[in-house]
Amino acid sequence: MVKLSKLTTQNYKNLALDGGLELQSLNLFIGPNGSGKSNLLNVLRFLKDATTPPADKSRGVTGFEDAVSRLGGPRILDATVDAPAKVDFAYSFDAPENCNLFLTLAVRGNYVNLSGEKLTADTEAIVDYYRRADDKVSVTSTFIATQFSPRQPIALQYAANDLALMQIPALLEGGDVPPEDIPVYKKRRQLLDTLSQWRFYNANDMNLDAIRHSEPKLGPGDRFVSTSGENLSLVLHNLTQESLDFEERIDNAMRAILPTTRRVRAVVPGRTTVTTEWHFADVPTPFYLDEMSDGTVRMLCWAIILHSPRLPSLLVIEEPEIGLHVAWLRVLAEWIKAASRKTQVIISTHSPDLLDSFTDRVESVYVFNSAEGHPAHFAVKPLAPERVASWVEEGWQLGDLYRVGDPSVGGWPW
Repeated sequence: MVKLSKLTTQNYKNLALDGGLELQSLNLFIGPNGSGKSNLLNVLRFLKDATTPPADKSRGVTGFEDAVSRLGGPRILDATVDAPAKVDFAYSFDAPENCNLFLTLAVRGNYVNLSGEKLTADTEAIVDYYRRADDKVSVTSTFIATQFSPRQPIALQYAANDLALMQIPALLEGGDVPPEDIPVYKKRRQLLDTLSQWRFYNANDMNLDAIRHSEPKLGPGDRFVSTSGENLSLVLHNLTQESLDFEERIDNAMRAILPTTRRVRAVVPGRTTVTTEWHFADVPTPFYLDEMSDGTVRMLCWAIILHSPRLPSLLVIEEPEIGLHVAWLRVLAEWIKAASRKTQVIISTHSPDLLDSFTDRVESVYVFNSAEGHPAHFAVKPLAPERVASWVEEGWQLGDLYRVGDPSVGGWPW
């Protein structure tokens, strides 16, 4: 698995990340509204979108162009910087060999163009793409190497409205060297496989009504819960068929919040659709999701996402505490910690009650605060364990310090 190890931005909205943000397996973001938490997560979502082929190619719009539009178009430029200007993103990955992807977007008036792209492996450029100053020609140098030939640069012509990363296979077709023998092809495949598995969730986007009343059609494809959650029953069915102990893990997870739970299972009431039954001890008939509370349905969503035998290569959840009883947040925190031992997890939260349960993981907390000397910008810094050690020794929990706005934790709006 390729893990994102560092993220750097420059001139992007209100974030001051010029020095980069180093990420871990578990990352917990705290900070006031408007401090850039969602902006940072959108930088990650942008990379996934930009490397996802468009669903409808007849529109003539590339995945990169769609991704720029979703990110904000020309509004991505720091409001304190005058256009024309460039916005830089750098993504660093840990893999069998280190890998870095650098993207430069040029903002001119109402237009955003890709002006630079570089992919490196162990500091050596295997794709180095740039646009000439006259903005008419895009050029790429791709270094190829095989066991039979020396490393030589070859010049290739790329379409300027899409990432070079997405065009490499077509450009290498018909060459003298099989694509599988070219380092950039292998690294590209590894990177795109990782990015395709990234999953983003926001508790505000969960459509509880659709989850309760949807009866999705049977199909083998759904292994990840959708953003809205409406394929929940189908994912539960598919993962249960795939993993013998998954249903038992979900049952145990639900007993942690509702102790009389006997079984939660996906059933096929007809020939083609699937729904979810919830069985309780000493109750002869099952309950269905449209009979369960909002918080219970939300917890089932998080349980299936976090206990899945097919965890994504990056799991991002914004404000998972929304709609949940405070007593259940301790349980949710343990699920998050367990998932982070198997994959990379990023959580953003405003909940001191959830934060309480991460007192033992202070080193995983990142605080968004106003950048020193630049009140319009926000910096992101890891919470140093030594700053709160004396408080924790006295019996304080991390959420306690956050509740009272203690400056040793920070992330408070005033």
